[in-house]
Amino acid sequence: MRTPSLRLRVVLAVVGLLTVALVGLGLLVNAVLAARLNADLRDRLTERAGFAQLLAGRGYTDQELADRLTGQGITAVVRDGGAEVYGRYLPDRPRRDGPRPPRPAVDSSTVRIGTVDGVLTAQLPLTRGTLTLSAGDAEIGHTLAQLRTVELVAGAGMLALTGLLLTRVVSSALAPLGRMTTLAGRIAAGNRGERLHPDTPGTDLGRTAAAFDRMLDALEASELRMRAFLADASHDLRTPVAGVIATADALLRDDPDRAERERRLVAMVREARRAGRLVDDLLLMARLDGVDPAAALRRQPVDLAVLAEQVAATQQLLGADVRAETEPAPVEGDPEQLARVLTNLADNGRRAGGRVLIAVRREGGQAVVEVTDDGPGVPPAERDRVFERFVRLEAGPGRNGLGLPIALAVARAHRGDLTCEDAPVGARFVLRLPAEEKVPAGNIG
Repeated sequence: MRTPSLRLRVVLAVVGLLTVALVGLGLLVNAVLAARLNADLRDRLTERAGFAQLLAGRGYTDQELADRLTGQGITAVVRDGGAEVYGRYLPDRPRRDGPRPPRPAVDSSTVRIGTVDGVLTAQLPLTRGTLTLSAGDAEIGHTLAQLRTVELVAGAGMLALTGLLLTRVVSSALAPLGRMTTLAGRIAAGNRGERLHPDTPGTDLGRTAAAFDRMLDALEASELRMRAFLADASHDLRTPVAGVIATADALLRDDPDRAERERRLVAMVREARRAGRLVDDLLLMARLDGVDPAAALRRQPVDLAVLAEQVAATQQLLGADVRAETEPAPVEGDPEQLARVLTNLADNGRRAGGRVLIAVRREGGQAVVEVTDDGPGVPPAERDRVFERFVRLEAGPGRNGLGLPIALAVARAHRGDLTCEDAPVGARFVLRLPAEEKVPAGNIG
């Protein structure tokens, strides 16, 4: 995960947007001003053409006429036959006092205004030749260049000042993130109970802080559950291990006769197997709790009806009153683990006392297995707790409190579910798995 500076990113983003806005505004101002200056230049040229029409019949020589019309960025040229007379700018010409005379009207039928090689021109016919007025845009270009210089200098200064101010403002705005970082450091150092407790949880930072607190609560609860799990596992594992150690010590210390020795060896083997089953269950739970629980399964086509009949037959050999009512219910899964689920459910019903029924059917796109018994049942308030690890109910415990949690984990690893539901009498566990279309020829496991 890339973790660039948030403060730097915000400052650069705002300065970048401001730069784009200033550039766009500068281009717009330059375009509007250039259009205005060009319009003014055209107006001056048109006014000068009207003035030339007034002066044309007053007997001025070509040079005098050209001189009178030259100035303010406009050049006059009188062409008489093959001769050309250029107007001269006379800076010492006396200025006209009084109000500015009204703008003379222009006879548009005799004046042709156009652009020649980028220069705005107006041509006016005279009795002895042609008058050409030319208006260059050098002054306009100079004005626009000055404006661009001012815009660049002022814009650069504004961006620099904005960047400095934004750094302070963003640092102040991101102060809550700094407090979150400090709190995370204190929690990592061992202060597990500290929280942010945002006073405005509806804001962006408030929602972030609230989510941070919920995450810490979940982590703390997970840690407590893990500690309880380890304590329960250690307690359950200590009992058979202590039995093995005590039996071995007694054998070494007492040197009993053969019958007593065999009895104690049988007890030692029984406790060792009990410890081994617990270790196997813990390892399976660890694999099913992994990132990919399905990776712990060996998938192949399985008919739950066949598995249910096999489990019922095994339970009957143990003297239990377990029977199966089945119809084909094909799934894709691990036959060994699915048989373990059915066995755990049947064992719970058998230990609760009474008869156990394993019913298998298909409902739409699901394969459903119901395991019911006529024992005391599971109280409604305990129906979720029975799937927690190392939970033992007085009427229906498993051997080590892991049977039902393992069954639930296996069901969910198969994209299914296991629930404890209402029943008229006794307990009722329902396993639901995604069904397959084709019934497999047989099961392995």
